[in-house]
Amino acid sequence: MIRFLRLSLFVVALTALFISCNQDPTSVGSNLISEQDKFTFQQLNSDESNLYQKSSYFEYKPKLGTAEYLLLGKTPYAESSIMFRYNIFIPDTTLTRFNNGEVIIKEAWMQMIPRYTIGDKTSAFDFSVHQVRSNWSAPGFNRDSVPNLRYDAADVKSGLVVTDTTVKFNLNTNVIKEWFKVKKDNTAPKNNGIILKPGTTSKMLGFLAVKLNVTYYETYLHLILERPNYYKDTLVVAPDEDVHFVTGSLPAAGSNLYLEGGYSLRGSLFFDISSLPKNSIINKAALELTVDESKELDGIPKSDSIYVQLFADSTLHKLSSDSLYTSFLARKNNVFSGDISWAIQKWLNGHVNQGLSLILTDEYSSAARIAFYGSNNSNKALRPKLKITYLQKK
Repeated sequence: MIRFLRLSLFVVALTALFISCNQDPTSVGSNLISEQDKFTFQQLNSDESNLYQKSSYFEYKPKLGTAEYLLLGKTPYAESSIMFRYNIFIPDTTLTRFNNGEVIIKEAWMQMIPRYTIGDKTSAFDFSVHQVRSNWSAPGFNRDSVPNLRYDAADVKSGLVVTDTTVKFNLNTNVIKEWFKVKKDNTAPKNNGIILKPGTTSKMLGFLAVKLNVTYYETYLHLILERPNYYKDTLVVAPDEDVHFVTGSLPAAGSNLYLEGGYSLRGSLFFDISSLPKNSIINKAALELTVDESKELDGIPKSDSIYVQLFADSTLHKLSSDSLYTSFLARKNNVFSGDISWAIQKWLNGHVNQGLSLILTDEYSSAARIAFYGSNNSNKALRPKLKITYLQKK
């Protein structure tokens, strides 16, 4: 009998629990939360809400001394040259014998390995090499420095051979003789290195640049020093300093937004989000930019991502004090997209909305020109898109 009563009580309790679990869970305890403390998810879509937006691009003059690649060649809109300085170490005894004519420079050549390409890949690749006569420094050099750059008219290159994997040419040994001579003679011409200037070509190649405390022998100089009847030595020398600089022209006028590496072009994008409630908490803010593939030129490796930062002053193109905080837009097919929720939240929290700065992540190492449909495009579906999901107190 006791066992039967226990079993009956268990069945009743289980039934009650089953019934309570099938009630609307959102109603349980809902009367305990005040109306002002309740939250609801909302969305603000630039397409559906007709948010005011504007986009533009502007020139920027990067100092390319820190670039990963050195670019040489031409595209339809840009031209890039490279400068190298080689500080060749040789023992004092060898230098003395060189000055006495006992040691001669038998051969000198350069060999470079291309790691980047853009433009007409089938185009022939040609360039000239000249001795630089004005002083320069890689960290401070940009295209504004070019008018003051002096170099010889004579081409000191010969025997150029270009393959898919190697660019090789002979360097006139008189160049190296000058570099050695100035080590002992302060009145001799200084070693300001050489400049490689593109010739008749429709492509650019990129070569790995030197880095601080890292030696890459991918843009190296070969020397053969000979002391007749005694020895013949081969020296392999990495650049002591290198830099490339890009000159070019702007895109034709139109409604597109352009980002470009090397020259370079950066973007400015503004959305009026004043309709967002100030007490909102941003859950996600998806930004999308659509590529106008008919007007872009990309390289290999591709320019497949964009830095997004906040402007403190969009007129002066000045970034905010926390500009190290960055979002990324990644490319998939013809769309660059990413989450900029932190930026929207900062604007809601009181940071003045001066818009977004857009920069190719490989701006310093590529010559890509990526065209995006801008805010004034006649086709609304192609314009930049911003979709914000947020929590709002009732």
